[in-house]
Amino acid sequence: MNKKVWLSIKGQQGFYNEKPEIIELLTEGELYNKNNSDYILYKESEVSGMKGTTTTIKIEEGGEQISIIRLGTTNSHMVFKKGEKKYDRYTTPYGDFVVSILTKNIDIKYDENKQPTLIHLDYHVNIQGVQDSKNTLEIQVKH
Repeated sequence: MNKKVWLSIKGQQGFYNEKPEIIELLTEGELYNKNNSDYILYKESEVSGMKGTTTTIKIEEGGEQISIIRLGTTNSHMVFKKGEKKYDRYTTPYGDFVVSILTKNIDIKYDENKQPTLIHLDYHVNIQGVQDSKNTLEIQVKH
């Protein structure tokens, strides 16, 4: 059963020796559980630069791995697992990029019903071996 939720999303991206860029978004989304994984869906907006894209966040059982799947004007499937480097092809209106993601930390808080209330990711992204950035993503889920 899908449950309507409010999402407060704060992303920070910092390139070395530069001031970090922060994007904040408040949006309505949906939360549901399927096959022991939690799913959060929402539509991107102009604020994120990905209008026309639907984002699905999949939290695997136990919170050991998180996937962020984007479909629409931007297509990607990013996988986050602490201490591991994962690769993804990121398709945008401006072209395709190969990115590597090294997850430093995953922290997930749950409520008494075992539904996620706070997701925090700390990770590094390398775009085609050329550009490195340090990133954080924090998603508050308000039921």
